[in-house]
Amino acid sequence: MSTGPHPLQAFLAQIPLFAGLTSEDLPDVLRALRPRSMREGETIFRQGDAGEAAFVVESGAVEIRIGELTVARMGAGEVFGELALIDGAARSADAVCVESGTLHRLDKAEFDFLRRNLRPAAYKILRVLAVTVSERLRETNDHIARALAPDAPETTPAPAAGESTGVRGFLSRLAFWSKS
Repeated sequence: MSTGPHPLQAFLAQIPLFAGLTSEDLPDVLRALRPRSMREGETIFRQGDAGEAAFVVESGAVEIRIGELTVARMGAGEVFGELALIDGAARSADAVCVESGTLHRLDKAEFDFLRRNLRPAAYKILRVLAVTVSERLRETNDHIARALAPDAPETTPAPAAGESTGVRGFLSRLAFWSKS
């Protein structure tokens, strides 16, 4: 007897990190995800915490903060903390719920189990992560090069009137940090 598709299947298919998974790959990921409610004001993780999981926002919103600076706002369909799946290193920022909702936690231990057992889903996800990190690094390097050589041609929009040109302004011009 067929039970039909999992309720999260269509949702995950819209998220770039999971979009390349086949119907044969998806059950491995679905078994590894754990739903978690979040309340406004709740800290999901703090800078310096061990990177033990990545999170997918189903509903609500989370801000990624470095000190007092908000570097990203993640809403439904977005993934944060994904570098934990690669190295498990200490978190580089805080993640704080700013709108109550639901997250799905993908534990590094579960992901490592899939990888150790040579499950294609793990390798497809790692490929997307590698491409994403590479793109972010190249974009960051480009911004740094232009910051160090002010006469270099501007390939990203200049700061708007009244926008800071310091670190906050610099980070806000990085496309992957300003997803709001």
